[in-house]
Amino acid sequence: LAAVYVTPLSRTRQTAQPLLDATGLAARVEPDLREVHLGGWEGGVYRQRVAERDPMALRVSTEERWDVIPGAEPAAAFAERIRTAVLRIAAAHPNERVAVVTHAGVIGQVLSQASGSRPFAFTRVHNGSLSQVVVAGERWQVRRFNDTAHLPDDLTLSAAPP
Repeated sequence: LAAVYVTPLSRTRQTAQPLLDATGLAARVEPDLREVHLGGWEGGVYRQRVAERDPMALRVSTEERWDVIPGAEPAAAFAERIRTAVLRIAAAHPNERVAVVTHAGVIGQVLSQASGSRPFAFTRVHNGSLSQVVVAGERWQVRRFNDTAHLPDDLTLSAAPP
């Protein structure tokens, strides 16, 4: 493992800490891999609205666009931000393996771009799960998605919405 990347949120560093301890690597912060900005629905509001079956939350899921939410990050800007970050990391580590600890929306976006799938095809990931993408220039390939085999059954929680 050549590097471990985390986002600016402390929870990604906390999740990565056992890996950092085992490898002796220092965490590298990649700000562009932060979660999609949900405008006025930040801080748990989105999950609450989903649980309440809010019509706008249903539109997010149906249209597979976070920017249905007022003030949310535009879909094209989110996709480009994530693509640029992945390509930057890949360019910094040619032919090397890196770990990235990030957020469900980002994981979904990376896997959607790698597979050419619908925007939300991969958004339902478990906390602590492993997904693997091989980046070779402009060619991205999904090797693994939402793997929880390394987790005890009692730690495998239901996947987050959209």
